[in-house]
Amino acid sequence: MYSWFGEKIRIMAKTRLQPMYFNTSILFLMVLVLPLLQLGSCSSDHDILSESIIKDAATEESIFIPVLQITEFSIQSIDNIGLTSDIIGVIDEETNLIYVEIDTNIVSTLQLKPNITIDSATTVVPDTDTPQDFSEEVTYTVTSENGAEENYTVVPTIAETEIVEPEVEETPCASNRQDSGPIVVTENNQRIENLHIKTSNQHGIEINGFTGVVISNCIIEYTGAYMGIKFAEADNLTIENCSIKYTDAPSSGPLADATRNCIEGFDSENLVITYVKVEDGSTGIRLDQCDKSVLTYIEGHNMRGPFPRGQLVQYDKCIGGLLENFSVINDREIAWTEDNISIYKSAGQQIKKGLIVGNNSPRGVGVMFEDQNTEGARGGTGGLVEDVDFLEMGNGVASSVEGSGNVTFNRLRAKEIICGELGQGRGTPESNSLIFAAFETTGGNKIIDCLVYESCNPTNIIWPEYSFEVVDYRDDIDFEPRDPIVLNFSCPSDN
Repeated sequence: MYSWFGEKIRIMAKTRLQPMYFNTSILFLMVLVLPLLQLGSCSSDHDILSESIIKDAATEESIFIPVLQITEFSIQSIDNIGLTSDIIGVIDEETNLIYVEIDTNIVSTLQLKPNITIDSATTVVPDTDTPQDFSEEVTYTVTSENGAEENYTVVPTIAETEIVEPEVEETPCASNRQDSGPIVVTENNQRIENLHIKTSNQHGIEINGFTGVVISNCIIEYTGAYMGIKFAEADNLTIENCSIKYTDAPSSGPLADATRNCIEGFDSENLVITYVKVEDGSTGIRLDQCDKSVLTYIEGHNMRGPFPRGQLVQYDKCIGGLLENFSVINDREIAWTEDNISIYKSAGQQIKKGLIVGNNSPRGVGVMFEDQNTEGARGGTGGLVEDVDFLEMGNGVASSVEGSGNVTFNRLRAKEIICGELGQGRGTPESNSLIFAAFETTGGNKIIDCLVYESCNPTNIIWPEYSFEVVDYRDDIDFEPRDPIVLNFSCPSDN
């Protein structure tokens, strides 16, 4: 009789409705009636039952049955750097599935600490103080004091902000663009279009504190210690169908200083830069504290530096952002590069569908994530580089270093790696032509389905290998590189 009743208690505990307390006095009444209904029961069973009832009734002790249930699941901004609002999980009690939606353009890391509410008499594993990679399902096990277990699986939905490409008009011929000097924006939603801007004494276009500005179908030629386009506090800016060139660069080597970028922006959200060509600037596009930007169809040539510039794109203290469908071609006897793509004190960037050719810096790499957890950094950790081809790299192809982490390198391809002189007397690669690096990292980095063909230093592909959670690459397959982005801003009669 004891074993039967114990099994009933166990089954009732599994219902997980609410914590329940049973007083043994009530049990006395329940069990007393049952033998009266069983006319064929033997007297010895009745005696044993009666004795146990008297013993339980005398103790008057309550039996607590914990509920094996997760009642609330959330990922809270107070516990996770970079989150601006809490993520609330939806719990399906029928299937023990917990659904969470993570926007990777807002949440800049997939190493997140959850907040889980359970009964006080149960425990949950993994511990909630342990960050988890919610890019894939995570199972939590709830365990009672008596060892009973219940599993809950967190099912993430990775929601990427829908990219709405602006309607780009067909590029007018140069003869249809009006000649113009430099322009300073004076109002919100101002449109600057169909201009050929030339300047040597101020920035080609300057925006300070105005939102919703559109720059469309312009050619900007600038020189001196200025920028092609410079903006600050210019949310929702669109730059489309534009060619921007520094026109007084030397035949080879760096510019006079590092302040002559084609485009530079500060403290501006939701930028759209599309169908844009940048040439011979210190850096092509430099963004400082510009969150959730979308850069597509970017064509770059011969970034000129000097240090610390020399990038096609640099993110500095930015949260999120997409760079997709891009190319940069650097002639190593003309350009003066550092990292081709720099993610500095920033996180959550997605670098996709690109071609990077030429890097002559002894320290620079193709794509670099660095300092994601140092003073002044924003957004936590994390990032993605996917479907990008690398040629003529010296010091490295892709890195997550010095406090960065949770970066995934997916379907990257590299060949024609340089072991010797990089060009213009800049020396040889300081890393001995390393391909993937992750030193001083916070962990969580992955190499997935990558190709490294005929490296000049085949024993120096990954360092240190233990810093990558996944290492998946091949070195015996050649490939045809992606086509570069080619934008045409000239008239048919000019060709």
